Amino acid sequence: MLSKRTKRTVLGFLAVFFVVVIVLAGAGRFMEARRERQRYDAQRAELKPPDPVSRVIEERPLRRERKFSADVNPWTEASVPAEMAGTVVETLVEAGQPVKAGDVLVRLDDRRAKIAVELARAGHAEAQRLLAEAERLQKSRVVSQTAYEAAASEARASRARLDDAQDFLERHAVKAPFDGVVNRRMVDVGDAVNPNEEVAEVVDVNKLRVVFDVADTDLGAFKPGREISLRLLGGGSDTLRPTVRFVSRSADPATRLFRVEAELVNPGIPGGLQGMVDAEVEVFPAGPVVPAAAVRFTGRDAMVLKDEGGPVPARIVVGPEIEGVFPVLEGLKAGDRVFIQ
Repeated sequence: MLSKRTKRTVLGFLAVFFVVVIVLAGAGRFMEARRERQRYDAQRAELKPPDPVSRVIEERPLRRERKFSADVNPWTEASVPAEMAGTVVETLVEAGQPVKAGDVLVRLDDRRAKIAVELARAGHAEAQRLLAEAERLQKSRVVSQTAYEAAASEARASRARLDDAQDFLERHAVKAPFDGVVNRRMVDVGDAVNPNEEVAEVVDVNKLRVVFDVADTDLGAFKPGREISLRLLGGGSDTLRPTVRFVSRSADPATRLFRVEAELVNPGIPGGLQGMVDAEVEVFPAGPVVPAAAVRFTGRDAMVLKDEGGPVPARIVVGPEIEGVFPVLEGLKAGDRVFIQ
């Protein structure tokens, strides 16, 4: 067995050992915390914003450009209806065929209408004969003035009935309303049609109508008579030059945009395409421009820090941002220096 003295020696050694271990562990934690603090300070130093630099204000012109999606349609298009019920007895056009205004597209069965015209023509001829006879007898005072006027009235009525019958006959022929091209024919011989039923579609593609919408801030760029640039989507890289013909007088209540229509003399393309209008909507002549990074906005006020040996706040008036800079309308001149913040 160990003596009491030996036991005390061993216990003392163990106590010193544990104290040393605790001290060393605390020292390790202290050193790790110190290294962590150093890493944090280094990272914070890296995140510190760089000292502001100043730039010289330059003068140059600026142009604000916008792109607008456009529909490119035939200048005129019409779905031509039958004016009455009937059976198609003849079709005189095919899709893609050019037509002139008044050309017959489709003819309906008109046999009964022709009979009505012949009856009306015969009635009018008889009325004319009776009127001539009444006029001859009235000069000889064989018939009264009243009888003569009755014969004249009947002649006029028979003329109206003949005109009405001829008009009814004419309406059996469905005609092209304007010069153009037949886009579709919807009926064939033997088809029965009803009044106002569409029988053909005619389009005028000698000119194309370019339609797009713009905001009120861009309206000034689209005065009637101005030539604009148009590129067709999927239609090659050629730039077309339509001319503005119409700008709506009021905005669409849903979109608050204004409709613009332009006329394009057709270079040989179909209607119904999509395009993109490229327009220069605002031009600022040569003048001072300030980098967008130098400008700070408070409400509607724009501010910069001028470099006058130190930062001096200055209020300025600017136009819209264009490609990372603002045109300066008031408050700066060429040669001034401002801090980039």
